[in-house]
Amino acid sequence: MKAIIRILFFVLVSMLNQQLYAQQKRLINYTEIGALIHSSTSLSENTTLNGFRTRTGITKLVSNHVGIGFALGTDNYRKPSGASYNTLPITINGSYFLKPDLIGLKLDVYGGYSPRLFDNFTRGMTAGAGLSYSFPVSNGLNLGLQTGYNYQKIDFPASYRLGESFDLGNIRLGIGLTFK
Repeated sequence: MKAIIRILFFVLVSMLNQQLYAQQKRLINYTEIGALIHSSTSLSENTTLNGFRTRTGITKLVSNHVGIGFALGTDNYRKPSGASYNTLPITINGSYFLKPDLIGLKLDVYGGYSPRLFDNFTRGMTAGAGLSYSFPVSNGLNLGLQTGYNYQKIDFPASYRLGESFDLGNIRLGIGLTFK
């Protein structure tokens, strides 16, 4: 599974790189921080898990309104009892900007996987969609307010004795910067 993810990641980066040189379209970077507010879980005790998220990504604008890209981040979930779950999601993203100057409303969708690279990180699929509104700060910088839904699978191997696999649904609220 790790080999497939690495191959897909390499192919995506290669495609974006080729597109950048083949077409003189814009490449943008965004960075966000935010809260993950508990919505639902498949845990039997229906525990509330709230979280904190960071993301940074690169999006290639393939037209004046549409962008595709990838992102890397961290999501940190915590139970009221103190137990925590950390993920390192790597996602493929799609964005639709209502205005070609990247100001105003933006719709986004993403999906990917959180590999277990370190002992204190859990693995599992992640996906979501959202809406943001950006304000210009300077010629090359926008400030955006974001909301959306985030799904995360916390996947423990059958031999792992510390926890059971479960699903999380969270409402995400965040603030982000777009460098264009």
